[in-house]
Amino acid sequence: MPGDVLADARRVEEDRAMVLRVAVVDPLPLLRHGMIAAITAAGYGAEETDDVVSWAAVPERRIVVLTVQALADWATLDEVCRGAPGNGVIAVLDRPQPAAYVRALNSGAVAAIPRDASPDTLRAVLDAAVDGKSLIPTDVLRALTRVEGRPDADADRTPSSDEISWLRQLARGDSVAELAGRSGYSERMMFRLLRDLYARLGKRNRTETLIHAQEQGWL
Repeated sequence: MPGDVLADARRVEEDRAMVLRVAVVDPLPLLRHGMIAAITAAGYGAEETDDVVSWAAVPERRIVVLTVQALADWATLDEVCRGAPGNGVIAVLDRPQPAAYVRALNSGAVAAIPRDASPDTLRAVLDAAVDGKSLIPTDVLRALTRVEGRPDADADRTPSSDEISWLRQLARGDSVAELAGRSGYSERMMFRLLRDLYARLGKRNRTETLIHAQEQGWL
C-alpha cells in the first residue's frame, strides 16, 4: 500500500511537470538556479529562457517567474502580461514595498514575492497560481483597497528622477531615439518604457502626459 501511494504521488508530479512549464527570469545565475531547483522539487517543469516574451506567447498554459528590478523589467512584465493574458506571471520584487506589489498586480501579474523569499514561499505562491488563486500579504491587500486619490494610492504614480528627465527631454523636442542613446536603452525598449510611464500616469499618449507633467510642475 505505501508503495502504491508513493507511485501515485510520483505520477501526479510527473503529470504536473508535463502539463505545466515554468520559466524563471533573473539576472543572477545562483538565484535563478535556486528558484529552478525549488520549482522542480515541487513537481513542475522549470527552465530558463532568453526571450520570455516569446516563450510566454504560446497557445498553452505556462507560468513565468520574473524578477523586476529596473524600469526595463517593468516594461517586460507589462509586455508578457499583455501578450499572454492566459498565462500566469509571478513578479519577484527586489524592493517588496506594498506599492511595488500593487504595481505588479495592476500590470497583470497573478502574484508577487520578495526576491529573498524562501523556497517554501515560492512553492506556495506557485501552487496557488496554478489553482487560480493568489497569496497576497495583508498590507498589500490594504493598499489595493484604499480609496483612489489618497496619497498612498497615488504614490506609485509619481515618476522617478530618470522618468522626469525623459519627460523634460521630450518637452524640449528631443526624439525617442535621442533619449534611448543617452539612457543606454534600445529605441524599442525606450518606447516600451515611455508607454509604461504614460499608462501608469493614466494618460493615453505623449501629449497628454507632457500636459500633465507641466501641470504637476515636473518640467
